[in-house]
Amino acid sequence: MSALILTLLLAAGPQVTQQDPARAGWEAIQSGDGEKAAASFRAVLAQNPGDSRALAGAAIAAHLLGRDDDAISTLKRALSFNPDDVYALYLLGPLAYSQNDIDLAIKSYEHILKVAPGNQSIYQQLEAWKKEAALHGTFMVEPTARFTLMFEGPEQQEIASRVSDTLDAAYARVGQALGSYPPLTVTAILYTKEQFHDITKSPSWAAAAYDGRIRIPVLGALSKPAELDRIVTHEYTHAVVQQLYPGIPFWMNEGLATYMEPVDHSGLVARLRASDLTISLDKLTQAFRTPDGGDAAVAYAQAFVTVREMAKRLGPNFPVFLQYVSNGTPVDQALALFNVTLFSTPARPPKH
Repeated sequence: MSALILTLLLAAGPQVTQQDPARAGWEAIQSGDGEKAAASFRAVLAQNPGDSRALAGAAIAAHLLGRDDDAISTLKRALSFNPDDVYALYLLGPLAYSQNDIDLAIKSYEHILKVAPGNQSIYQQLEAWKKEAALHGTFMVEPTARFTLMFEGPEQQEIASRVSDTLDAAYARVGQALGSYPPLTVTAILYTKEQFHDITKSPSWAAAAYDGRIRIPVLGALSKPAELDRIVTHEYTHAVVQQLYPGIPFWMNEGLATYMEPVDHSGLVARLRASDLTISLDKLTQAFRTPDGGDAAVAYAQAFVTVREMAKRLGPNFPVFLQYVSNGTPVDQALALFNVTLFSTPARPPKH
């Protein structure tokens, strides 16, 4: 999610000149260095606390560091100086949405269309958020200590109970594996298949999605409870990664989520062993984007086997390794810190 939001945030970024005092900060954002960007914008804001461009940059830096609450607070501060700051409103929309504040996201984009009407992409996104908000307004909401379940009505109550129990089990499973239990509140939304694809725009082969919320199409889910448990645990892991390791590569995020699933992955390994397709690490993320799911199946298998091998070799250092990678250390360099050698291509089990 982080990379997707960042792409959106940078799409309408300000022009940077050689004389711009925040130039180093914007260049650091382009290279994904959140710490350097944050330091640069702090220096600019120390001299001019009301610099709206520097505040916007500081917000993006906070997002890069996984601190979206800080990012939203910073953008609100920018808007306190200038309520009609279109760029701050543009950034605030997707960040608020990613933090489950769809009302703030809608208000931000409505304000943009008031002060700068005519942007078709803003209008389309606003309409999509309004449609989602209207649908969710009809759902039942069941909060627990760590999770919030949303579903259509009593007919989905049994499935919702299963999902709630699985989330509790995933909390323990993932927390034990990573040695950390982040105090996040996760929202899981249960949809019909049609609602799921309408809201998420996911490819037809997608079994669920995580974009700040766990979204699951649940028709017939109780006929395959183990599959439901697998899907819920997979998506919950994405939520934990977003909190703890927001900067890891997409393929590693997917591999880790698959690794945490409470199922036997021998079938996945067999698929990889039988496949003639090998995808290099630098192209592995793109393989997940294929619309027909062909390369994606191999990509999931390769990502899983690679992460499994890393976890095996690193042992108790695995969470520390993930933190290094999230902070921007290249994968091979992060492995070298623990005297582990990177495979030239994603790990593959031997054929027999």
